[in-house]
Amino acid sequence: MKWWDRLRSPEVALLGSNLLARALGFVASLLVSRSLGVASLGVYSGVLITTASPTTPMSAVLANNATMLAVRHRADASMWQLLVSHASLLLGSLLAAALGCGLMLASGNLLSSPLLDVRVLWPVAAGLVLGQLLSQVAMGVCHGADLSRQAAWVSGGITLTALLLVYPVLHYFGLAGVMVQAMLVAVLPALAMAFLLRRGTQAAHASRVPRAALSQQVKALFWQAAPNMGATVVNNATNWVSCIYLAERFHGHEGLGLVAISLQWSALMLLPVTSWSGRVMRALTLAHEQGPAALQHEMARQIRRCVGVTLLAVLPVLVLGQVIAMLYKADAALLWPMLAINGLSALLAAVNVVYERAYFCLGEQRPWLRVSVLAYAAQMLLTLVMIHWTLLAVAVGNLLAIAMVMVVVSFNLKQRLHAGKVSA
Repeated sequence: MKWWDRLRSPEVALLGSNLLARALGFVASLLVSRSLGVASLGVYSGVLITTASPTTPMSAVLANNATMLAVRHRADASMWQLLVSHASLLLGSLLAAALGCGLMLASGNLLSSPLLDVRVLWPVAAGLVLGQLLSQVAMGVCHGADLSRQAAWVSGGITLTALLLVYPVLHYFGLAGVMVQAMLVAVLPALAMAFLLRRGTQAAHASRVPRAALSQQVKALFWQAAPNMGATVVNNATNWVSCIYLAERFHGHEGLGLVAISLQWSALMLLPVTSWSGRVMRALTLAHEQGPAALQHEMARQIRRCVGVTLLAVLPVLVLGQVIAMLYKADAALLWPMLAINGLSALLAAVNVVYERAYFCLGEQRPWLRVSVLAYAAQMLLTLVMIHWTLLAVAVGNLLAIAMVMVVVSFNLKQRLHAGKVSA
């Protein structure tokens, strides 16, 4: 494959779109922090994280299932009809996520914050929830319909436009303007991808699969993924309580802002691994077909790759920790240790990326759920004990949970693979 063909590949388009989304998040947060203060950044990030927490468990499952169904029915069903068949499940997920988001907002101090009008907060929160759910389903169908590159261009174009406009929006409309822009960036790509599916696939062929049958398959796959959703719900709930609720309650909006900055840079440390996680899954799947020994060997190879590339991402962040604090006008005495702890967490999380996908290969999801519940309970307990004295409790608790998952899962996987070798 020529270099020009590689640049035009769907993988490169998707990576570019994700990088633009990450750049928009960084630039918006940096401008809000420098222009309006770390407390305003805390409110901005708090709303985004709060709306994502109850939504992600369902949106991730819906996206994966949409891709599988689109591949399965690419020759006998309209992709637009497949998207429409998600309507009832999307509505139920929207109501559940909106209820969870409302309870989270009501239990914290964001509703009473003088930095953001509640008349702006509620519509923005609703739009963010709707946008994430619909965009994930639409993107999932696009992947299965081999429209990934077109979807990435659509999403990337909207994100790039928002990136170019974020400073004028902040300058003229303040925090409320940036919040509305974030909502539009969530909703508009979903609507654009839905339009792409309607125009690009509806007329291709008449659907030979009744919509009711498609809807039944959508619901069946959704409920089959209940253990995975359960683990994600526990994870998100723990992180929200630790990173948002407790941080804000004991350290105010400024403490929440520091946590938000550290989380952004943590995501950057893990960006290479999360970008190629699909390739990791493919490599492990191929190895699993050859037996337990091949799977174990491939796991070790992928762990070395993931940890190595994560280390390359962690080191510059640690070296530039003081500069990062200066850019955000944040307290370097607190921010740098949080970045350092999160750097160690990122290295361990890179190992867990491989382990989680190994469980998919083995067809086992319940052990991951059980270990996750235990680890996140320990994280919550440690954070509750330490948060009174230091904001570092958030990062330390997260490190504990990731380390517990890595140790227990590593032992469990070795036992399972050894048993498979013996039986083979």
